[in-house]
Amino acid sequence: MYKINVITTSRADYGLIRWCIDIINNDPDLELQLVVTGSHLSNEYGYTYKDIVTDGYDITQKVDFLLSSDSRASIVKSIGLCSISFSYIFENLKPDIVLILGDRYELIPISIACQIFNIPIAHISGGDTTEGAIDDNIRDAVSVLSTLHFPGTEESGNRLKHLLKNNNNIYVVGETGIDNYKYLSLKSRKELSRKYNLDISKEWVIATYHPETKIPIEKNLERVENIFNILNTHPDFEVIITFSNADYGGNQINSLWQRITKKSQQFQIIPSLGQLDYLSVLKEVKFVIGNSSSGIVETPFLGVPCINIGNRQKGRHLCKNILSSDGSILSLCECIDIINKNNSFVKDDYYGDGTSSMKIVNIIKNYLYGKIE
Repeated sequence: MYKINVITTSRADYGLIRWCIDIINNDPDLELQLVVTGSHLSNEYGYTYKDIVTDGYDITQKVDFLLSSDSRASIVKSIGLCSISFSYIFENLKPDIVLILGDRYELIPISIACQIFNIPIAHISGGDTTEGAIDDNIRDAVSVLSTLHFPGTEESGNRLKHLLKNNNNIYVVGETGIDNYKYLSLKSRKELSRKYNLDISKEWVIATYHPETKIPIEKNLERVENIFNILNTHPDFEVIITFSNADYGGNQINSLWQRITKKSQQFQIIPSLGQLDYLSVLKEVKFVIGNSSSGIVETPFLGVPCINIGNRQKGRHLCKNILSSDGSILSLCECIDIINKNNSFVKDDYYGDGTSSMKIVNIIKNYLYGKIE
């Protein structure tokens, strides 16, 4: 029986890798080693490891290395702690392969540890480009250190070929986030309204803004205030705010949201909705606003409009439901006006058809059984 070590560092990557976990967990020929770390273990981010347990998966190991501060110095210290922690994990668990997703900074020490232990890496979402953050450099570094590559689109696959100078083990499988709509039974608008005390008669909006790490934090905070100010002029909107991630500046953004929305009943802060509720709400909203990757990848599949702010996601393919904004009041107003005048946005399956996770696990099995090199 082959041991597949799956590492999840946050609510975001868990939502994308969840069905790979499920398929591995239910395969009699495979042993799942589930390692949970990063912001999953943080009270501030809602202890999202509990969602994994609720979903029915046994956590093999928890690794807490995330420091309370999101300063650059603290992030570097966290990377060091992560490296030390995974030296023990890989020595004890001895996985046959490690499966990781994306571009979180934690993946650098994990990938280096894999090289030292001679453990092959299967990497999901390599070849993407997000020019407004440092993620590109991290993602590319992880890709260089990986053995199997699972880009979501042909564009990303071509970038990987250019980066790696070869076509070896690059499999374009689609984005795994779309698989959620195949496997999950989403909650109804009525259920969501009851659970979160949302006015069912109003139009719902989700706002999620992550730090754009190549611009000053002050600019990020200004954009958050602009989002609040423009949505606050639409009393017919019920706004759900989910917290920023653990990048540099994330804590400051979350604190600002808490401060400026304190006196408004129109806004509701929910640090993490959890996978099922987030996807269910996403299907029900009038639009999404912010700079989350789910706005780029998942909203086209649903035909839900998305106001994408700034350059954090720059370089990704933008489907026709995506409206780009520089985050200014004027720009945000223009985007909302366009949405209000357009009653329907065309659905688009550019990013996947719901079969990505099964493809990934089957390819990993073929690799482990020696059917591919």
